Amino acid sequence: MTTPVDEALRQRCVEAVVEEGERVGILAQQLEAGLTAATDRLDTTVPWVPGWTARDLVGHLGTVHRWATAILRAGRTDPPLREAMQTPPPNDLIDWYGTGLAELVTALRTTPPDAPAWHMSPTAEKTARSWARRQAHELAVHRMDLEAAAGTGHAPLDPALAEDGVDELLTVVVPRWAHTAPLSTADAVVTVTATDTGRRWTVRVDRGHVTVTAHPPSGADAHLAGDTTQLLLRLWGRPAAVTVEGDPASEALLRGR
Repeated sequence: MTTPVDEALRQRCVEAVVEEGERVGILAQQLEAGLTAATDRLDTTVPWVPGWTARDLVGHLGTVHRWATAILRAGRTDPPLREAMQTPPPNDLIDWYGTGLAELVTALRTTPPDAPAWHMSPTAEKTARSWARRQAHELAVHRMDLEAAAGTGHAPLDPALAEDGVDELLTVVVPRWAHTAPLSTADAVVTVTATDTGRRWTVRVDRGHVTVTAHPPSGADAHLAGDTTQLLLRLWGRPAAVTVEGDPASEALLRGR
């Protein structure tokens, strides 16, 4: 049950890349200038991601933006060349980040939505429109990571966009890892309920095969419920205000990597 990336959703995701990307850039500038509660500025740690600093996070996003741009510009479904993955510079990180974001937005706006584009998930549509979706949700989650590092409150996330982020994780991201442990040997059924939008997913993991439907099962090993933003955070391994019932190991199978 993969949600089709129609034109309205693609356009909303491109807008989100602009909005979320600019928020990240502004917060990075505030951190660098010492205008937040984080005394270590860009070297402050990201509490949700052990081993990462705010500098690492901004560098990661700048690298991913250039990588996605190279995939869009290539216009083929073959994996990208190694050169597409660039290393953040030791200086002028924020300007470098801003350049990469601008190039990504241009590529998303000018590449035909149905143009061929490689994607790492076997269930994703191999077209440019899938990358608008992927980058929107990548930025939304990492923007909240950066807010946690800076000690600021989270800017609200559009529930419809957060709902699509949950859908993308369950139907595109989780199947990407289905051939690896523990998914490759697991047998479980987990339901996910968005309490603010009413959307429901039933995820079945059957020894390396993942299927997602909207139909409630006759029985489930675990149940996960919360509003769409909290579900998105939980499913990406961040602290979140959600309710988990049943087998914790089954629910943990749905965490993105």
